[in-house]
Amino acid sequence: MSSFIILCASLGYGVESVFGFGGSVVTYLLLTQMLTAKEAIALLPVFALFGSLLILISDRAAIKWRIIFKVCIYAIPGLVLGIFFMERLPEEYLATGVLLIILIYGVSLIAGKNPTVPSKFRIPLYFVSGAVIGATSLGVLFVPVISSELGDRRSFRASLALLWFITASFRVPLYVVSDILDLQGLISGLWSVPFLFIAIIGGFMIHKIIPEAHYKRYVGIAITLVSVVNLIF
Repeated sequence: MSSFIILCASLGYGVESVFGFGGSVVTYLLLTQMLTAKEAIALLPVFALFGSLLILISDRAAIKWRIIFKVCIYAIPGLVLGIFFMERLPEEYLATGVLLIILIYGVSLIAGKNPTVPSKFRIPLYFVSGAVIGATSLGVLFVPVISSELGDRRSFRASLALLWFITASFRVPLYVVSDILDLQGLISGLWSVPFLFIAIIGGFMIHKIIPEAHYKRYVGIAITLVSVVNLIF
């Protein structure tokens, strides 16, 4: 099982390094071939914590620090509420809801749409996005809400890495306290760390050669196809 978890995390965070997002989505879709939805969700912040750290170290100059800290002020309370909600949600409802969120997200990426959220709606959407990442370990709602504020591809990738690192820093201990993440899961996640670093380095090399106009669409196609397969089977 550990080798399966390592493989899933490495593939997912290779994608994360290439595109700046999508790592948790791809990892979740792969993990749920053998794990339950809650078991997969519990592992994701461990991967995010260490996977995002390497991206931060390698490209910290491009981070929009002020924007991300502003987002976190409103997102963290939502994150705590999302964890409280997830603890009480039946497994089958959680699994189906997560896949529907991923499917909608993937279709929007394929369509190439990057909606601009009016400033008056951003604060409540930061809170909602925090609740979603707390309940599902997926930051998919953050991307359309803040993408227009993050600038070019490099700033987008590095700033999201900071956001994933901060939210994971809250999720890991809260998942442990809530018995969502147990010791075995934590150890399995830690075993993946060296492989995550290798995958992220390789992903960054690919990131530098992909045309900026197409990179979101590529990951959207992959996410949508895998989501459809999971919903059917």
